[in-house]
Amino acid sequence: MKFKVKGIAMNRLTRNQIGKSRIETIDTKTNKLFFGATSPIEVERRYESFWNNLNPNSQEIVKVIDVRKV
Repeated sequence: MKFKVKGIAMNRLTRNQIGKSRIETIDTKTNKLFFGATSPIEVERRYESFWNNLNPNSQEIVKVIDVRKV
C-alpha cells in the first residue's frame, strides 16, 4: 500500500513553520519503518515519531499535515 505524506518542518519551541511543505511517497511494502501500516493515521504517527525522535535535541520537528492513500 502506498501513501502520500505532506509534512512541514517547525521550530520546536515557537511552532513556527520553517520552509515549504514537502510531499513524500511511502510504500508500506518496501519501507521497513512502515511495514504493516494500513491506515493514514498509522503512517502519520510513524513518520512523525521517526523524524522527531531521530535527534531529540534538534530545534526542528516535523508535523504531518496530510496523508492520503495512493
